[in-house]
Amino acid sequence: MNQEKLQTFFFLSLLIGISVLVAYVFLPYVGVIIVSATMAIILRPLHRRILSSIPTHESLASLATVLAALLIIFIPLFLFGAAVVKQAGELYFDITSGAQSTDIINRALIAVQEKISRFAPSAALDADQALKQLLGWIISKLGVVFSEVTGFIFGFALSMLTMYYLLKDGKKLENILITLSPLKDSDDRDIFSKLKQAVHSVIWGTLVVALTQGALITTGFYLFGVPNGALWGAVGAIAALIPFVGTTLVILPGVAYLFFTGASLPALGLLIWGATAVGLIDNILTPQLIRRGTRIHPILILFSVLGGLSFFGPAGFLIGPLLLSLFFALLSIYQKQLTTDGV
Repeated sequence: MNQEKLQTFFFLSLLIGISVLVAYVFLPYVGVIIVSATMAIILRPLHRRILSSIPTHESLASLATVLAALLIIFIPLFLFGAAVVKQAGELYFDITSGAQSTDIINRALIAVQEKISRFAPSAALDADQALKQLLGWIISKLGVVFSEVTGFIFGFALSMLTMYYLLKDGKKLENILITLSPLKDSDDRDIFSKLKQAVHSVIWGTLVVALTQGALITTGFYLFGVPNGALWGAVGAIAALIPFVGTTLVILPGVAYLFFTGASLPALGLLIWGATAVGLIDNILTPQLIRRGTRIHPILILFSVLGGLSFFGPAGFLIGPLLLSLFFALLSIYQKQLTTDGV
């Protein structure tokens, strides 16, 4: 009996030790795995549709799904991100070098400050300092992606490869995890189901809407003559997650910039654009994109995005909300267990 206990103890110790070493091996690629798994969940409906056309070629269907995501999602995001970093860097250099900035936020805030100072001389807005902090944060979080080209290409290729295998063998992997988990199989399946629903709710119902609003802000700024449209479109996408105010934080300074620089008609056009194309998109897209699952409060999603960006870098835009989704999925299972136990 003692021999059996010793063998069991040795086996468990060995298992724990190897598990820790394996965790350290995978640790540098946790971000890649999480982002790939999230995208695989999001792209699963497209994969099923392609697979229905070629049911005997699952590998080809997975490859076609990855290529479609590359062309429709990743390449446009990469080009947009490159434009954001470029514009942020140029504007940051102009401000730090003392050049006369013609940018939207700077000039709009200076104009507003001049108006306010007539009524409240003690009130002051340090536009340059605010811009430096904002641009420095953007460059620190996104610039590293484009500065380390080799690492970025390797990580991106690894993400595409991981996404391919998760689409191809994701269901098998899910069944293996359910088998190995010490929880009840029904609870494991419930966790996977809730997590998928939460991912769709957060990613499609919130982040896609925010990115769409950011793209519309960029388009509007370019159409009506506001400089650095890509940069402020990215800021607008983050601002869209803030309840009540949302994209108004970017649209109104844009309107103010055009108005104070004498472009009254474009200012009116941008105001109408912001109220219609940008402002109404949340009411139109959100009900269509979030048809099932739990709607997580926008302020929690905002904190998860900001915290994810700070902790994981650019990938945190997805990782933060995904971890929040997992947390709420587990809370839902816990609440169900309490109800079942009659607590």
